[in-house]
Amino acid sequence: MSLSKQIGTVGVAALLLAAAACSGSNDENAPSNATATGGAGAGTGTDGKAGGASVSSGGMGATPATGGASVMAGTGGSAATNGGSGASAAGGMPPAGGRPGAGAAGVPAGAGTSAAGMPGAAGTNAVAGASGMGAGGTGEPPTPSGSLFTVASMLASAADAKAPTTVGIVTWSATTLTVASAYIEFGKDTTYGMKAPVDAALADHRTLLLGMKPATTYHFRVVASDGSKQYASDDYTIQTGAVTTAVKIGKFDVKQEMGRERGFIVLSYWGGTGSSVAFILDADGDIVWAYDTGMSGGIARARMSYDGHDMWAVTADNAGQSIRRVGMDGMNAQTYSSTKSSHDIAAVSGSTMAYLDYSVTCNDITEIDPSGTTKKIFTASGTFGNQCHGNALRYSEAEDEFTFSVVDKDVIRVSRAGQKTWSLATTVMGGNSTWGGVNHGNHLLADSILIFANKGGANGSSAMIEYDLTGKEISSYEGGVTSANLGDVQRLPGGNTLVDFSNADVIHEVDSKGTLLVEITGTGGQNKFGYATWRPTLYGPSPEITD
Repeated sequence: MSLSKQIGTVGVAALLLAAAACSGSNDENAPSNATATGGAGAGTGTDGKAGGASVSSGGMGATPATGGASVMAGTGGSAATNGGSGASAAGGMPPAGGRPGAGAAGVPAGAGTSAAGMPGAAGTNAVAGASGMGAGGTGEPPTPSGSLFTVASMLASAADAKAPTTVGIVTWSATTLTVASAYIEFGKDTTYGMKAPVDAALADHRTLLLGMKPATTYHFRVVASDGSKQYASDDYTIQTGAVTTAVKIGKFDVKQEMGRERGFIVLSYWGGTGSSVAFILDADGDIVWAYDTGMSGGIARARMSYDGHDMWAVTADNAGQSIRRVGMDGMNAQTYSSTKSSHDIAAVSGSTMAYLDYSVTCNDITEIDPSGTTKKIFTASGTFGNQCHGNALRYSEAEDEFTFSVVDKDVIRVSRAGQKTWSLATTVMGGNSTWGGVNHGNHLLADSILIFANKGGANGSSAMIEYDLTGKEISSYEGGVTSANLGDVQRLPGGNTLVDFSNADVIHEVDSKGTLLVEITGTGGQNKFGYATWRPTLYGPSPEITD
């Protein structure tokens, strides 16, 4: 196994002032928020600058920043009057509200050296920090207000036997409260740790609890804001159902906990037992969502919509089959009989998806929405001739472009307006033979592109190869295995890479040095993984689209 990479170094010049910022997390396994230390004030007889803000995008409210130190500089070093202010902790929607901030006293200045070499005077009169700001406009914990709320819950599988046994459905209302925003905290105990956004526009505020393990009791509560204050319902519990018998994996082997990126993996098998089931693994390798689509020919790709409301699936059958869709609650399943697709489907925006159209011999890119309305985006025959085998499709929101793989020819970029804008084969010296002539999954980044090269490794084995956009190879990883079909790659937000060796029934998470952190194996035999998508949460868009 090897991975080589060139990394640019960015120099950061700090002048006289610095503010430290920390970001919290709403992942139940994320580290606790750090305290940001205020930057040093500077000047001649002026106030010290404010301490850096401790910023939280969710989870527990961030710890307020410590006041910055007043530091003397300049001629004569006259006294600074105030230490830096402790800045407010900027919050997401913390499960228990942001903790109120009380900025610590400004630290007296050190002996700053003046232009004439005289020491500066110490700072005085620290300014107290403001309260930390959480969701709903206050850093205070939500006010317990159980009497305001009427809450009901059930498992999706109680409403529909085909639905996952691990999806909770919560409906609620709040009397005398005009709801501006809300969320549901849930977890294995009353510290919660997971968070489900609420659509405040829905009359019953119907919300799904996703990512729960089977056969486990979960606690949850509603937190709602009227725009000025947060209110919390009582604590409730819900018991998830039994482990699914429709699909299973072989082993989820954490080789090295440090450095791995915990999240969820949306997955399927394109061959073998359970190949009609779309399923999701959590960070511990437990199956936390599963739905049997009834598809034949295996599922090449199961993909959540951009808005996180639906799961879509396409077959691996080269003849193509109808696209399937089901809500994340396992209900309202739909088969789009007028479509004929295979291999891949991509989330675009809202509920809109894009698929490879197998009704033509050179597979076009076509968009579809839940109503079944379609729109052709790109006619592939104009680039590749009348015969081509499209096999992978991804959409990048930042570039507003698709990346489209044709198995033995190229990986190209196509604008959403339907124009080809770039070709990997014509950019890389030596063309597609440079990566072995066969390609499947890919991931476009801001300055590079990752491809799964089925014959790109030593002795014809498979590899992840990363090229910059001028065609220079900048990294690669070989897992020592070969996948003649499918195969996928994804760069994770923290810099690790997920490499899916589909036919070999194995998935690797590796770091930037090629260290194997996690190995996931299927059940063996005829089982072969389909394409895989890593997500930090089961709500909203995946970072592979938005980054």
